[in-house]
Amino acid sequence: MFKRIFTAIIVACMLMALSGAVAIAAPSDGASVQTGGWQLPWYSRWQPFPVWPGWGGSIYPRTGLGYHLAYVPESNELVLYVYNPTNKPITVSQPSAFMVDFVLWQNGQMVWRTSANKSYAQVVTEETFNPGEGKAYRESLPWLPAGTYFAQAYYLPESKWAPVASSYIWVQAYEPLRYSVEYLAPTWANPNPRLKVTIKNVSDNDITLPYQYGYQVLVKRAGAKEYLPNVGMSQSVGTIEKGATRYVFVNLRNLTPGTYQVDVRSNVAHQGWYSVVAQAWFRVW
Repeated sequence: MFKRIFTAIIVACMLMALSGAVAIAAPSDGASVQTGGWQLPWYSRWQPFPVWPGWGGSIYPRTGLGYHLAYVPESNELVLYVYNPTNKPITVSQPSAFMVDFVLWQNGQMVWRTSANKSYAQVVTEETFNPGEGKAYRESLPWLPAGTYFAQAYYLPESKWAPVASSYIWVQAYEPLRYSVEYLAPTWANPNPRLKVTIKNVSDNDITLPYQYGYQVLVKRAGAKEYLPNVGMSQSVGTIEKGATRYVFVNLRNLTPGTYQVDVRSNVAHQGWYSVVAQAWFRVW
């Protein structure tokens, strides 16, 4: 019994020493990891190996390789450059095809990880870097709200215990969805005037957004400052597949004759505020 307790104390001390050596601070854990509406399962931070939102320590590198992490806004990619600054070849190996892991943090919470919910071929993978030679490992980011993120790159042949490169990056706002709105006058088949809103996913990926992110269809008299109450709608976008189009119809009942303005506003590209993404004017007789 005493031996088991003594062993447990030794293991705990080793873990504490390791966490202190790499100079990292772990946020508190909960049932899920979430930031800005994004949610990841709690285990994504611990599998396939644990990560922390710190810069890492100075005990690496050990192989002699050099590392540089960059963000490419044009392609929305993280790129880890691995290079050999020495005058001798360097060969590294990994027992699987899992070579590089990228992690994004915001406000101490993990918001994205390359390896989350992925599996890798269980084959020995080797890389040889000749003197002065380098290689770029690229990973496309998902849609993210505009903001500053802390990025880490882990090169598995080097270490799982600390990132080989880290950097703050700024993700610029962009709108992956395109909106248009048109007025549909009353007809014999449908006596109620309506607005037809068209939403198209113009990105190269399926877009899945948390419920906080969506659009509003608001109506006001032309030239007025305030929108009319009880006219229009507000809705979450949810999921729209790559290249898919969604149509939304808004009934306009009991509007008095006059000229009106409709604004379609979205907060998909921003956190905390809406911007007008489509606009039209129509007249009710």
